[in-house]
Amino acid sequence: MKKTDNITEYEQRGYLDSDFKYFHISDKVTSDIDFHYHDFYKIILILKGNVRYLIEGREYELLPFDFVLVNRFDIHKPVVESKDDYDRIILYLKPEFLEKLGLLDAFMKAKELESYVVRFNSGTSAHIYDMLLKAEEDIKIKDTEYAGELTAKIDVITTLIEFNKACISEDFGFRPEARFNRKVIEIIEYINENLQKDLSIDSIADKFYLSKYHMMRIFKSETGYSVHRYISEKRILLARNLIMSGVPSTTACLECGFKDYSSFSRAFKNQLGILPSEVKI
Repeated sequence: MKKTDNITEYEQRGYLDSDFKYFHISDKVTSDIDFHYHDFYKIILILKGNVRYLIEGREYELLPFDFVLVNRFDIHKPVVESKDDYDRIILYLKPEFLEKLGLLDAFMKAKELESYVVRFNSGTSAHIYDMLLKAEEDIKIKDTEYAGELTAKIDVITTLIEFNKACISEDFGFRPEARFNRKVIEIIEYINENLQKDLSIDSIADKFYLSKYHMMRIFKSETGYSVHRYISEKRILLARNLIMSGVPSTTACLECGFKDYSSFSRAFKNQLGILPSEVKI
């Protein structure tokens, strides 16, 4: 798979219209990649490169054969330190696809342990890597072989089964050291647990015994987002999920901490490109 497979389009638009997308990319990253999030799950296998990965306030120095797990809506970005080749395999995975198959365990464990990089023993890493390469070969020929698309899909599902089994059975794999500011992590956790409540800058600063200017400065430094933007975007994503589950948009507005519908509707449109009333249920 090559870079021309529209990975940039997916990174920008943030949603996935198929069960999965597979990319194997080796290139020289010469420009900074902005913080962003997706409406799908993502697994990255690092094969080569001097790379750091930032996810929700945590920063990881990556090694070859590290697996990075990016949960749906997690704010993240890679930082490539040199102009050497950056070689990685990426799987984009639709939430409904994983939910239907019951294959969300790895992502759930990453969230539970608050650790988003898995470093298996060499045998486990090599086994999963080989399975990914087989999937890659079958994806390349899926349009020319009998039941090619189904074969490729089975390859991906089988790989995900093995990956989840490895994640469940090997706790130590989730222990690569991460650099983070404990106070910023506590603020992130507090925000995500209280999106429906008052989250004014002053109230958060008071709760964590920080001056609001210092809090805003360290939060932006660690996450790439202002506190206000982080809260707004997380609230909008929560509201969209509620609307998609059948909750009226006016109710979702109030349950996600917005004080009036007009500001909610405007923020929703700015972030997602559609009005709350246009969300498909």
